Amino acid sequence: MQKISQNYLKWIKTLHQKKNRDQERCFLVEGIKICHEVIAHHPERIKSIICTSDYSSEIPESQEALIHTISPSDLTRISTLKTPNAILLVLKKEEEKSFDPIKKVIILDDIQDPGNLGTLIRTADWFGINQFVCSQKTVDLYNAKTLQSTMGSFLRVKIWYTDLKEFIDLHDLHIGGAVLDGAPFDSKDLQEMNGIILGNESRGVSEKIKPYIDKPLKIQGSGKAESLNVAIAGAIFMQHWTK
Repeated sequence: MQKISQNYLKWIKTLHQKKNRDQERCFLVEGIKICHEVIAHHPERIKSIICTSDYSSEIPESQEALIHTISPSDLTRISTLKTPNAILLVLKKEEEKSFDPIKKVIILDDIQDPGNLGTLIRTADWFGINQFVCSQKTVDLYNAKTLQSTMGSFLRVKIWYTDLKEFIDLHDLHIGGAVLDGAPFDSKDLQEMNGIILGNESRGVSEKIKPYIDKPLKIQGSGKAESLNVAIAGAIFMQHWTK
């Protein structure tokens, strides 16, 4: 255990920006529940534990060497939360992951809202779906709002950011797509697919990706709303997909 240095404080604050997270291969996690889940089940991913002196007794002795104690005011300076907790973790990004074409995969085409991405990840975790492939313009997983919205599910779900056309060309996927001009579906339609594409919040699936959709699908509604929120639509698809 050691008191945090000013240089380390400055370095941690740089991780608020995506370019620095990418360069350093590190990111921040906040929230007592999520932090303790990481400490209990994924200690190998922890680079450092930042907490107040009063809270350090809550950390297992096995992790004591990673602890940097911090004043509440300095914690507020580096926190991404409006009301900081007593603990913050610096985590290392995962190393290269292997994609399993046999398992279900959710493909995201330029999702922009951190809350939507986080909710989709959390929902997929609930339904036992643990693979996401995202376009390079999809919001960053390690955005603070995204991580908070996952409620810890980011620890159990694999996510790749890549060129979607190249990815789909490389793998033998049977893909359903959520589009407004698609056909109504039932659970049987979804059982035939190992991939589902969800599009951007305002424009839907992009024209360059639509040709890769084997079965255009639409969620039937009886009201007057123009469309569903993408996270809600994704949840409905997942529920039918995993029946």
